[in-house]
This record gives sequence, structure tokens and C-alpha cells, in this order.
Amino acid sequence: MRTMDPDDFWRRVIQVSAITGIVILLAVKEYILFYGACFDKVPQHISILSGQDWINELIAGHDGRFYNELSIHKHVFQALLSVLQINADLCNTRHVSAKEQLAIFLHYVRRGLSNRALQE
Repeated sequence: MRTMDPDDFWRRVIQVSAITGIVILLAVKEYILFYGACFDKVPQHISILSGQDWINELIAGHDGRFYNELSIHKHVFQALLSVLQINADLCNTRHVSAKEQLAIFLHYVRRGLSNRALQE
């Protein structure tokens, strides 16, 4: 049996270690790419109408549809909005108008929706 020179032995260990390291790095890279592909973000709420546009459409639209969506008549909605703005300091935020906030609440109460369904 042939004995290996200590320098050859350590050279061989370094070569095997380098090859093993490269194989591990490639495996980790493939795993990260696979794992990342599982979380590609695809827009979910892509309705052409934003929240404010939906409210505007409801207000400008048929009285029956407004009542079906919010369980309140348009004139009562406007009065309630005024009372809440004056007495309860309901106001527009940076992204959501007071009108939209009230409509979202009434729509939620009417339908008993989950948060996910309400987002739609």
C-alpha cells in the first residue's frame, strides 16, 4: 500500500473541500430560487374601480343598488356623514375619504364580510 505524502494529502483535502463548497453553494442557490418562486406577488385586487370610484358610482347610480350595498338610503347616508363629520370628527385621511370610510363600514355591517372579502 502506498502512503501519501502529507503535502499531497492536504492538497487533496483542500480540493475536496472546495468542490464540496461549490456543490453546497449551487444547491443553496437552486433552493433559494425555488423558494422565491413560490412567493411571486401577483396583484389580487385589480378592479378598475378604486374605493372612491366605487362610492362615487354608488352615489351617482340607482337608489336601489345603493340601498342593497349599504342598507341605507342615499339621503340618510349623506345626513349620517354630516353628523359624523361635525360631531365625531370623522375626516378624510391621506388615502381614504370620510365618505368612503363610512361606506366601507356600512358595507361591512350589511354583509358581515371577512377582512379579505371587504378588501375586494
